[in-house]
Amino acid sequence: MKKGTILLIMAIISFTFYTSNTNAKLTEKVVIQTITKDFIKSHKIQVDGYSYISNMEIAPDKDNLNTEQKSLSNILTNIAKSQIGGDWSPIFYLDKEHNKGYVLEKKLSGANNLYVLSFNDNQSWIITNKIAKKGTDIVELGILESAD
Repeated sequence: MKKGTILLIMAIISFTFYTSNTNAKLTEKVVIQTITKDFIKSHKIQVDGYSYISNMEIAPDKDNLNTEQKSLSNILTNIAKSQIGGDWSPIFYLDKEHNKGYVLEKKLSGANNLYVLSFNDNQSWIITNKIAKKGTDIVELGILESAD
């Protein structure tokens, strides 16, 4: 039940901040691309050769997760527990060889938290480093309208 509640909260947080642009409605794909570009700029990372992993694939309440998926689900849950309203749901990228990965956490404040992942001998993903840098404000990115 607790995992289901966390998943529901994450989904609400993620979808709450879709806003209407004057030309078109933002989609989840556009928001993910926008946030990813901000991380490439702030952290100087490259995601070429990495695959995006949807949070729905590793949802904590999803049945039949394998060891690898459960480890990603635990990382998702732990990051989500520390988030506040307005923070974007974590974005996962794993390299094609499944040796390393990134989790991008965009905070309401504009901060960009980068979690570096490694795949260990237990067939699990672990966080090996967390790097916080100032990113572009989410209003400036166009994924949240200003209250002005």
